[in-house]
Amino acid sequence: MSYFRWLKNESMLENPIVLTVLDFIHQMATIAWIGGMVFNLLAVMPTVSKVLEPALAGKFMGALMKRVRVIVYVSLLVLFVTGIPMKIASEYYVAIINFDTAWETASFVKHVLVAILALVALYSFELLSQKVGRLAAKGPSAELVSLRKRQQKLAAVSFLLGIAIVFISVMMKYL
Repeated sequence: MSYFRWLKNESMLENPIVLTVLDFIHQMATIAWIGGMVFNLLAVMPTVSKVLEPALAGKFMGALMKRVRVIVYVSLLVLFVTGIPMKIASEYYVAIINFDTAWETASFVKHVLVAILALVALYSFELLSQKVGRLAAKGPSAELVSLRKRQQKLAAVSFLLGIAIVFISVMMKYL
């Protein structure tokens, strides 16, 4: 018997209190990650660019993103740990990859988008931000402006992916 079938057969996943706690923790991680992106894109970034000089804005955003990075990575871990048993406990769950129902198809698309969003976050935090930080320390340059524009575009793409993920999650409740 596969691990997923065994997990689904366990009475723990039939307990409404356990499922409620898992769902609550899952929703909180979603709020922290996607809500943080929304707040960053719509409030923090525009305000910082209007109020702070470029060097100070870069320093502030670098420090902020170090904290945001931890929130994103913890959220991803929590989403993974809580999401697997929640999916398996769902009455609509058939297999890890299955396109027989609209719910399973939507679930697959949602998880592909989450994976893309996670990869964008990894790239943004581990590669792009590091490069921006090194260039910013050297002073203004055309390359720095280009990389900051790339950061802004990735923030917008992340925002759209996050909105799509939340929309699909809500839609799945009605499929």
